[in-house]
Amino acid sequence: MTNCRLIYRSTCTDKLMPNEDLRRLIEQSAESNRQHGITGMLVLSGDQFLQALEGPSEAVNALYARLIRDERHHDLRLISYEPIQESYFEDWGMSLVDLYDLPKPVRSILARKYPSKDGAVRIPERLHELYAFLLDAKFICLGRPWDK
Repeated sequence: MTNCRLIYRSTCTDKLMPNEDLRRLIEQSAESNRQHGITGMLVLSGDQFLQALEGPSEAVNALYARLIRDERHHDLRLISYEPIQESYFEDWGMSLVDLYDLPKPVRSILARKYPSKDGAVRIPERLHELYAFLLDAKFICLGRPWDK
């Protein structure tokens, strides 16, 4: 069975769900993804989503087909799809990183490294920057030292 990594970005609809509902959706998605061997991460920056999905190609493709039809976001743009030998998010069932919820010093680190406007971090356009952005978000949030 071939594993793949799929990365896409999209824009939230005008009816952005409250963070509590979004977190509940992420928890449900994480359970479903675990059952299908999918891992990944969802980053929310303002009204922009960036998501990385990894796992068996058939399962990732089926999930992406459902995401395309999801009316909670629009303007889906496939950024990258590739077979993988190594997973970047094997220890993340499916996690949400809402950049707005990060403590200001943490958000400032990302805002200095990546495009930002009025202190809000924007999702980079170039593929190598996107990978760096995803991995930075993962490692910055992995320990969540501000929760302690």
